[in-house]
Amino acid sequence: MNDKNYIIAIDSGTQSIRAVLFDRNGVEIAIEQADYEPYFSLAPGWAEQRTEDYWDKLCRVCRGLMGKIDIDVRQIAGIGLTSQRNTVIPMDKDGNALRAGIIWLDQRTVSNVPPLGKAITLVTNLIGLTEAIRYSQKNSKFLWIQQNEPEIYQRTHKFVQATGFFVRKLTGEFRDSYGMVAGIWPFDYKIKQWYGKAFKFIYNAFGIENKHCVDLYPPDKVLGHITSEAAQATGLPEGLPVVVGAGDKQCELLGAGAIDPSIAVISFGTATAMEVITYKYIKDAQLRYFTWPAALPKAWDIEMFIYRGFWMVTWFKQEFGHREAIEAQKRGVAAEVILDEVIRDIPPGSMGLLLQPHWSPTVSNKYAKGAIIGFGDIHTRAHIYKAIFEGLCFELRRLQEIVQKKTGVAIREIRVGGGGSRSDAVVQIAADMFNLPVSRMATSEISALGAAMDAAVGTGIYSSFEDAVAAMVRKDKSFQPDAQNHRIYNRLFNDVYKKSSRVLEPLYRKIAQITRYPAED
Repeated sequence: MNDKNYIIAIDSGTQSIRAVLFDRNGVEIAIEQADYEPYFSLAPGWAEQRTEDYWDKLCRVCRGLMGKIDIDVRQIAGIGLTSQRNTVIPMDKDGNALRAGIIWLDQRTVSNVPPLGKAITLVTNLIGLTEAIRYSQKNSKFLWIQQNEPEIYQRTHKFVQATGFFVRKLTGEFRDSYGMVAGIWPFDYKIKQWYGKAFKFIYNAFGIENKHCVDLYPPDKVLGHITSEAAQATGLPEGLPVVVGAGDKQCELLGAGAIDPSIAVISFGTATAMEVITYKYIKDAQLRYFTWPAALPKAWDIEMFIYRGFWMVTWFKQEFGHREAIEAQKRGVAAEVILDEVIRDIPPGSMGLLLQPHWSPTVSNKYAKGAIIGFGDIHTRAHIYKAIFEGLCFELRRLQEIVQKKTGVAIREIRVGGGGSRSDAVVQIAADMFNLPVSRMATSEISALGAAMDAAVGTGIYSSFEDAVAAMVRKDKSFQPDAQNHRIYNRLFNDVYKKSSRVLEPLYRKIAQITRYPAED
């Protein structure tokens, strides 16, 4: 057993990066944060970020954290890394990024999708993979780089994600956790390995070779140690072990202590997601939910995903929340505090206003659109604001019902994280919608805590994840459902919300045909 008392977690998100020092009991001792430069778009739908900014900001937060803490650095057991997923960065053999990272918000597609060939199509039809491969080809960033930036492709030694980029910079190794793999990669999610030689056609279809893939390890294994060069740049102790836990959403599930399949975690972040753990691989051919490797071995994370989730709150504040922003500035509080106050007395159902939260097309339905129905002269901006929260929870409940039918496991408790979890109004709506107790965790940095827990197990502070959860996870405030509110939400959900998608979808398709947005394949 390791008797050291501290772990550093580094959590790299879309908008910012944080370095957090936790003690062995999961108590947040210090935190340092830096905002990334906003992602940029060189063409409509593109989303890229400079990798130089990734490294500069990681060095900044690590130096800032080390300058804040007054502990014996020999008591730091290691570093746990997590990040946003689906960032594609080509690196050369010397560890230099060859272009900006293509992040998960990027919607570019491949215009010239190569044919699979008759024999391969016959085989993929038999095993039910043809549609999935066609979708992956069209959206493959590897294939896009191969076709549009051939010089960069030729120089690429490895395609890495954000954590793989950081591991190479910190340790000199091209390694990552299989818990970071999500989305379009030549990866067998059931056995958690890159596809073997028999699946060379998948590599070819995606525009990537096996040699481009980094070595993968379980989320509780040390991948390398801080080099002298990295120590000088970051201020971190040389030789410190580095562990990559998993993607940010999977780490949130672990950080909330939800290692029981009956405990769900809602992350009210830029993308809103609901997660449950499963110890049996269960996938959905219709892609209504996703099954990714979890932040602990021998488990998977079932993810119900709303692409533009809590982004809609940011959108609302920018477009409609100027009055509240001015009031918040006068009072020295966040705009959300004022907005929570103005929706406090709005009854459940927002006086008949109902929102569908598909502000971007879904993976399973490219024609899906957002909608707000039920407007009357009584409605104000505050009603729209509350309808956003309710719409997110309606959609999560719809997805959760699909997952429950697949798994046979009913959830009995919900835990919440992400920036939106700081709002009492949001958490109470979730409790009322699901008719379940909902708990806010003692730290809002549950993704970082999950990464720290992976490092705690990986470096031997704890011998098992059960021990780590028991020692490091604590709840803060719990919210109980209101029976009357639940009855209203239940009727709206069953009699209106679930039917609204079926009613509106043909109209969305007609809109696409008339406006040519989104364009037909």
